[in-house]
Amino acid sequence: MAYTSTVLSTSIKWVLALLLLASSLSAQVRIIIPKRHYQPQEQIPAKLENQTSQPITVCVQLGQSSPKGDTIESTPSPFFVERNDNGKWSVLLNGPDIGRNSQPVEVDSGKSLEFPFRLNDEGTMRLRLDYWIGSRPDARCNGPAKGTKHLSSETFISG
Repeated sequence: MAYTSTVLSTSIKWVLALLLLASSLSAQVRIIIPKRHYQPQEQIPAKLENQTSQPITVCVQLGQSSPKGDTIESTPSPFFVERNDNGKWSVLLNGPDIGRNSQPVEVDSGKSLEFPFRLNDEGTMRLRLDYWIGSRPDARCNGPAKGTKHLSSETFISG
């Protein structure tokens, strides 16, 4: 009888641990890119989802623009666009560290924001996001940032 209660107690602990792990995996920050292939200058509707239990803070580059035919359009973005060049990821010249007009933006728990943009570059790409857990209205967007978390999207093709 003691053996059975020990096994049941251990089994219950494992089940609880697995449930806790599963709930923590579902509560996360995600970058959603709906398709895996885009043409140059096609709009890419990147979405930032906060599925955690608290707000997150991101730095959004407000002066960002994207080519649209013969014109350009304003495309504020918190993302760095990275291209894979022979197995090495390099940042394209855009993102919240380029320029001087980056501002902290809070994304509430359970909310999402969409940041559409366009690319001229071709190749295998991904988006990278640096963010903080919690409300950080004083976040330092231009310069080294302490305590940031990092996230990359799934890859997609441009071209």
